[in-house]
Amino acid sequence: MTERWNIIGRAYQTALRFYGMLAVAFSDAYLIYHKTLYENKNLQNRTEVEKITMGKIRDMFDTRFRDDRFVRTLSDFVEVYSELAKVTNFGQVYQNISSLASIWNNTFVEPLRDTLWRTSSEKIDLENKFSLLHYKQIANETCRTPLLIIYALINRHYILDLLPQISVVRNLLRQGFDIYATDWGTPSAYDKELTIGHYVNNYIDNSVDLIRELTQSDKVSLLGYCWGGDLALIYAALHPDKVKNIITLATPGDFDLDDGLLNRWVKSLNVDALVDTFGNVPSGLLNSAFVLRSPVDYLHKYPHFFEKPRDLESIMEFVATEIWLYDSPPVIGEIFRQFVKDCYQQNLLIKNQMEVADMRVDLKNIDMPFLNIVASMDDSVAPDSSKALNKTLGSADNSLIEFPSGHVGACIGSQAHRELWPKVGGWLKDRS
Repeated sequence: MTERWNIIGRAYQTALRFYGMLAVAFSDAYLIYHKTLYENKNLQNRTEVEKITMGKIRDMFDTRFRDDRFVRTLSDFVEVYSELAKVTNFGQVYQNISSLASIWNNTFVEPLRDTLWRTSSEKIDLENKFSLLHYKQIANETCRTPLLIIYALINRHYILDLLPQISVVRNLLRQGFDIYATDWGTPSAYDKELTIGHYVNNYIDNSVDLIRELTQSDKVSLLGYCWGGDLALIYAALHPDKVKNIITLATPGDFDLDDGLLNRWVKSLNVDALVDTFGNVPSGLLNSAFVLRSPVDYLHKYPHFFEKPRDLESIMEFVATEIWLYDSPPVIGEIFRQFVKDCYQQNLLIKNQMEVADMRVDLKNIDMPFLNIVASMDDSVAPDSSKALNKTLGSADNSLIEFPSGHVGACIGSQAHRELWPKVGGWLKDRS
């Protein structure tokens, strides 16, 4: 009982410090807003005044939230509330609720999500909640080597097939590629002990073997997005004989070269306290971190978007993107624990020291053609972190495309569909 009250007391004190820092930051943002308006009251261009104001507020939040005292307080906040959830059994309650939510998502929501506005595909159930999607071909001729898209575990798979007019999948299908994709499903508390090794050596390897069998192809090309790119790299390093080409998109490589807020926060995180309490990492926690990274942009973008008339297509794109951003599944606990410790905190992947299923991941084993797509305005994965991969892999055929977009813009931007993905398709065709 004494321990419980001690934890409650620490939680109260930590909450006061954390929310106090937030209150001061938002109060300063309000003062900056009025001060900037007063200083620029003679400017007739409202858009220019708004740009100046937003820039100053954004810089203030970034400075405050990367301060060592704030980072420590945020880390203490997550740790002590994990401890509080553990002693009050809320962590176990969350696990029970998440298991029910998993059934609901996988049984009812997922079929609807995979049908509405999506490119026609066949769903192949392989193991547990994992499925393999095979998209129906729409071109008369197809490339010999099939392509497997590997998605991150922190977001839903449909970002590359968001809407017909901004679908990377459909873009590549029109270019003649035979495309498969991972669908991780929604994990339950019963999946919390699954590891990166299980995903790589079971789910991905079984998918590759099935694709090779169905297509009579010796090898498969891989396209990995964000953390999915890291999974693709790990798989290619452990099973290089089955991979024809590998493409990474907005994929972190050298985590020490990323000084973004998310990277700084995760490096200080007590991941053991979080995972030991909740099993799988709650999606709400991850969404909150993304919002906190730049709160002024989240508060500004909705009124800014709807302040002038929009056509139906742009509204659908905006709404679909926002739904995807918040439609995050929980992240499997043991996978999150290893990613945080091995990659963010110790940077073992780029050092060729990371171990998966008792096997060392040596990126020098990746000797097949490699294309690294870097979003130059990415605020989730630092471009320099991604570029480091080109210096580490063992590929002699080593290419880099740096595209002027953000983390999501490379997937859904109209310019990306006109310029980037035809170039990616051309690169892949030359090596198929």
